[in-house]
Amino acid sequence: MIDRQGNQDFTPIERSASESCTLHLPQIAEPVSVQKFLDRLMQYQVDPALLGQQICQILATNFDREILLQIANTLGAACQADFCLIAAVAEQKVVNPNACWQNKSDRPNAANATDSTPTPENWQTTGLQSPSISLEHPVLAKVLADGEIVAVSDYLDSQAASPPNSAVPPLPGRAILAGSTRFGGAVNGIMIVGKSQPHEWSAADRQRLETASDAIGIAISHLEKTQAIATLNEQLQRQAQYKNLLGSVAAAIDTSSEVERILQQVIENTVDTLEVDRGQILLLKYTDPLFKTPSPHQTPKAKLELVSEYALKKDANKQTIEHSDAGKKNTTGKTKNKEKTANSKSKIPNSKLDNSPVFWLSESSLLEKAFHSTPKPLALDDAGELISKEQEGATEILKLQGIRGLMLVPLTDASEQETVLGFLVLQHSEPRTWSPEELEVLELVCAQASRAIIATQTLKEVQTLVQDRTAQLQQSLDVQGKLYEQSANQLEQMRKLKLIKDEFLTTLSHELRTPLTIMKLAILMLKQAEQPSASRVKYLDILDQQCSKETALVNDLLALKQFEPQQVPISIVQIDLKRLIQDLAGDFEKKWADKGLTLKVDLPQFAPSWETEPDSFKRVLLELLTNAGKYSASGTAVVLEMSEAGGCIVLSVSNFGRGISAADLPHIFDKFRRGTGITDQAIPGTGLGLALVKCLVEHLNGTIDVSSCPAESSKTDKLWRTSFTLTLPQFPAELSNLES
Repeated sequence: MIDRQGNQDFTPIERSASESCTLHLPQIAEPVSVQKFLDRLMQYQVDPALLGQQICQILATNFDREILLQIANTLGAACQADFCLIAAVAEQKVVNPNACWQNKSDRPNAANATDSTPTPENWQTTGLQSPSISLEHPVLAKVLADGEIVAVSDYLDSQAASPPNSAVPPLPGRAILAGSTRFGGAVNGIMIVGKSQPHEWSAADRQRLETASDAIGIAISHLEKTQAIATLNEQLQRQAQYKNLLGSVAAAIDTSSEVERILQQVIENTVDTLEVDRGQILLLKYTDPLFKTPSPHQTPKAKLELVSEYALKKDANKQTIEHSDAGKKNTTGKTKNKEKTANSKSKIPNSKLDNSPVFWLSESSLLEKAFHSTPKPLALDDAGELISKEQEGATEILKLQGIRGLMLVPLTDASEQETVLGFLVLQHSEPRTWSPEELEVLELVCAQASRAIIATQTLKEVQTLVQDRTAQLQQSLDVQGKLYEQSANQLEQMRKLKLIKDEFLTTLSHELRTPLTIMKLAILMLKQAEQPSASRVKYLDILDQQCSKETALVNDLLALKQFEPQQVPISIVQIDLKRLIQDLAGDFEKKWADKGLTLKVDLPQFAPSWETEPDSFKRVLLELLTNAGKYSASGTAVVLEMSEAGGCIVLSVSNFGRGISAADLPHIFDKFRRGTGITDQAIPGTGLGLALVKCLVEHLNGTIDVSSCPAESSKTDKLWRTSFTLTLPQFPAELSNLES
């Protein structure tokens, strides 16, 4: 009997040769294993029906990938064969799933063994593998064509033997029993049992294959569908991985504006998804922008810069996990540790390396070939021979030592006639077949990376343009601001000039009209006949004074106009400085007597000899003393001091009065400029005296300074000391420069 686990116990039966082969199945107390059943099965002839039930029981209890191996084991043992092959067939070829069971006593010295009876220790099973059997052999072709059982007692003595020079390999044995498997009325596989020695196959052996045909066909069909489902699942998983890869690349582009960080993320995700050993991204820098597009006859002069790199480093200690479950083979697990290389942005992910490796495109035959194959990627399953021809510099930078599988995908700008921007390089230490799906996803990844590069470059160009335009606009605004400031200053100067002009015209009108009015009155009085002679003399004196005043004013204007461009030659004469000053002091003391002013002269005991232009020097002193007398307070003194310093004569004229405001000091020597409030105080003057003084001092190659501050001896703040200091060269040689 067969238990629920498919195990069965057998007991030997004494029988004669003429008795039929009948299997007696006694009741057993406990179930036995499948291996125990197979061990006993080798010692007895098994009823074909029971063999079919056993195979069905195997199908019902264990339907994994190794089910064909168990069925081959069972069928081979039932037929007492040396080997048994069960395989799926497609287009006259053995395909997966397939299984081969083999008797391990089938070795070179097996024919000389004293005991040729098979024992359980003499049997073994092999895993799922593709056997070296060609279905083009006439015996197997007949099985597949007719769908019938074919038995060959001795392959070498039969007509089915292959001709000596035939390309079809011989069958693996002397005695062959073969049949097809069916599912849904169609042949979907083949069963082959054989012996290494000639053997006459019985009808029971044929019936066993016929009985197992449908069950094995079901098993093959089920495994094919299982494999198809597994293949679809793998494809779906790969598609999901590819979708995640594209999504991660798009996310990196959306979340970062730095192309170095984006490219590093792209190469890391690509290497992880495709499970290659290393990935690199290189960018091209053209020396001639006209040769950016690939040409079949010319390689552009361009440099390649390694900007991103990422590697998967395999662990040297491989972990192996052994499964002790029945019917399962050993598997080996491999662990990979991710390790960024020196070019990855481990410390500063968003910054570019200062010393990125660079080499010329012409130095790498592989990259040059990839450039000319643009836009198609260059996929090399085994690039060992081509890598050996690479130049040493490019090999070191690309780290091609020990690399076999290689993929070079160009980064192109489709908008500019497929301009090559760079390359995405994938490397593997073992030969690797690049699938069409991988090529397609790599092209999409490179398209996204190219758009990111172009967008970043465009953004940088726009930012640079905006910065340039902003700088130009700022410069224009600065210029406009300066022009506005200059315009405002000019307007302010024009306003001040207008005020000065108005004040000058007012002063000039007063200074001109007053004498003219007096002169007109004097003339009217002189026209009266009854005027006494004394009155007539008085009026004539008035006319003379006012006429002299008018003449002096005109002369001042002419002198100022004459001395301004410094075109008047200087006439040097030796003068007695002490006598000149004493004469002027006497004249001014008489003029100032009514105002109560005094003149204090402080001269050195021995006045130095001096050569200068006497008229200009005398006019300077006259103007300074006259000016000091105008603005001195009553009862004060005007101080005239002289000293010698550094080969120069220093004269100082000081008076005590209202003083000069700080706002008026810088403009005190300007033409027609008078101090604030001077006109309102009716102090006579035209604003030409000090301007003429400065021109005369410069004519004498000297300098003049002015200061105004509160007087130290004054008890109130009303009196200020105003001093004009002249510095004139003492020797004629210093004046000769002016003459030349």
